[in-house]
Amino acid sequence: MRKVEVFAGAYASGKSETALNRALQFAKKGEKITLVDLDTVEPAYTLRPLEDKLTQRGINVITQPEYEGLGEAANYVNSRQINCLSVSGDVIIDVGYGASGLDILDIINNIDNEDYMDIFIVINTSKFETFSKENIIEYVSFAEGLEKRPWKKFSGIISNTHLGDETTKEDIIRGYQIIKSASIELGIPIRAIGVAQNLKNQFEDKYDGVDVWFYERMMPDALW
Repeated sequence: MRKVEVFAGAYASGKSETALNRALQFAKKGEKITLVDLDTVEPAYTLRPLEDKLTQRGINVITQPEYEGLGEAANYVNSRQINCLSVSGDVIIDVGYGASGLDILDIINNIDNEDYMDIFIVINTSKFETFSKENIIEYVSFAEGLEKRPWKKFSGIISNTHLGDETTKEDIIRGYQIIKSASIELGIPIRAIGVAQNLKNQFEDKYDGVDVWFYERMMPDALW
């Protein structure tokens, strides 16, 4: 049975970087993977500029063909995005931040019929929206959207505290500890900790029993 994974989060949480790096994990294992760009809020900062690079590395990319709209004015979606689950193989969906949270998923045909779908929220405690346990708990509720459907729930958290190139190991661990306290109260487990490749020599494959995902930082090249 194929897997569908959805990644959501606040602006600059690193959700797109997480989604594309997760797709790379699947591709490296030789698995058929489709990466869907469903960020309609910031069409000028999407996966489209990276499409060729990702395709060359074995990832089928579905993204915006153009950039129109700005901020909450949003952008249109196309039939490939709406019917993205008609493809074969595993699927990863990158959801934009915004007022409706996970409600954007309602446009995807048959998404509520997926048997093996995980929806993850990416948390960066260096962001104002999620800098404390209380803020994280509030943001998770907001990010679930207005339509509180049974399938539209976060099944895991990605701890991804970072400050771009200035990130240190201490920043990542400090953020993880804050997120862990929120995770316990929310009853949502931490699925992974995001760590940039330049800090790989400072981490093992697991920290505190949680998987560490080492990221290639590709999104800085995605602004167009």
